[in-house]
Amino acid sequence: MRVTTNLLWSVAFLSILTLFSSCEKEEAIIASKNQEEFSSQDQNIIGERLVNQVLEDDHNFPIFASGNTMFTEELNVYLSRLVQTVAISVPVVNRNDFDWSVTVIDAPDIHLFTAPGGHFFVYTGLLKALNSEAELIALMAHELKYTDESKTILSLKNEFGGVAMGDILLGKQVSSIDNMALWLRDLSYTEEEVLDADQYALNIICPYLYDNEGLRSAIMRLDNVVEQTVDWLVRRPGTAKRLELLEDAQPQDCGSNESDFADRYQAIIARL
Repeated sequence: MRVTTNLLWSVAFLSILTLFSSCEKEEAIIASKNQEEFSSQDQNIIGERLVNQVLEDDHNFPIFASGNTMFTEELNVYLSRLVQTVAISVPVVNRNDFDWSVTVIDAPDIHLFTAPGGHFFVYTGLLKALNSEAELIALMAHELKYTDESKTILSLKNEFGGVAMGDILLGKQVSSIDNMALWLRDLSYTEEEVLDADQYALNIICPYLYDNEGLRSAIMRLDNVVEQTVDWLVRRPGTAKRLELLEDAQPQDCGSNESDFADRYQAIIARL
């Protein structure tokens, strides 16, 4: 009887160990699964980690900080308002869910890109190359599509793997985090994706009092830069096709003779 009892206890103990072991394995699998979809909260978390990485990487991403702290704050507020303006538009699926924000990179690169969760990175080189607020906000509206439709997060997942994404969500250290921000900076889109983003930008800008030619004007202006490579155009290909389609792509119900707010824009940018 004692042997039988001991045997039963042994079997029960082994069963409990097996159960805990199975739970631990299942938890590890769930935590490390290759996600195909990311919630807005997931993207906010991953985006915040990437923003922090950018802020720590002064070599690749020198953050703009004027000797005049009041101007630095003024510039950040001004750009944040533009981001918020395009982000709250009806076509934006995640307008109420993403942590929309902007960071100014103090570098001559003519570029603009986004991270998951609605984080914009705008280069001073781009700000100086443009001529008006209508041009800048149109480019922002274009970029917004890639983040709003999860193209940025899925590009990261495809390049670095779902395990790395899951580890970020769990708050773990990820050795490839420094390369993720660089990957987004250098990310290129197909011509089809770019043309779709152009139309998306037009739909966003349409209800506002901005010149509907802002996007076309910006692309033409950047295409005429000869002193340096325009990174944004290189990674958003199809300039000739884009300009051709934009010429006839204005929605019929948009206003006419709207403002480009060039004076307001130049008053800010001239102080960079």
